[in-house]
Amino acid sequence: MSRARRDLLARLRALDEATTVETLARISRQHPNTVREHLEALVDSGEVQRVAAAAPAGRGRPARLYLAADRPVAPAAPATLASVLAAQLSTRPDARSEGILAGKAWAGVLRGGGGHPAPEDPQPTPAAVRGRIASTLTRTGFATEEDAADPTMLRLTRCPLLEAARDNPDVVCSVHLGLIQGLLEDAGDTTTSVRLLPFAADNACLLHLGAGAER
Repeated sequence: MSRARRDLLARLRALDEATTVETLARISRQHPNTVREHLEALVDSGEVQRVAAAAPAGRGRPARLYLAADRPVAPAAPATLASVLAAQLSTRPDARSEGILAGKAWAGVLRGGGGHPAPEDPQPTPAAVRGRIASTLTRTGFATEEDAADPTMLRLTRCPLLEAARDNPDVVCSVHLGLIQGLLEDAGDTTTSVRLLPFAADNACLLHLGAGAER
């Protein structure tokens, strides 16, 4: 998240109520169009909610208001532990392979808790595969965005282990890759391949699911 968006989100949280673009523009001393662009990006990432005013101020549609979304904050201790473990594992020559195995073990834990049901269709469409993976990733703390033009791609716009991933992307992102591979394997999906591109887009990682990707 850019500094401008972090600052705007902090102001919105401080207000603790649904607020207009114009009010936020005045407080932040930015042009309303700039504020609106940042707010829509924050809505897409799940950090902000867009709501309608109770009634229109005059003729026409009710004004759009923006409200900081309620999100559970990850406890500091588990996040710190993840960073320490990732740093320790990164010193090993087979760190990436072990990260993938750890991710597959994570998928097994989710399977035991009913976290990702097997698909009813033995040959699901790319869109169905993407939807199933996105649903499970959301429940594990990620935020995802679909690409309307490409049913094989997901943007991962929030990561539950972001700081650890920034410090040791080879390890942490390998764990995430293994998680996704494990979800597909546990669902009996032998046709979908996976390619994860860490930090490949603006404020997002790119996950490709489908023919032409690499396991």
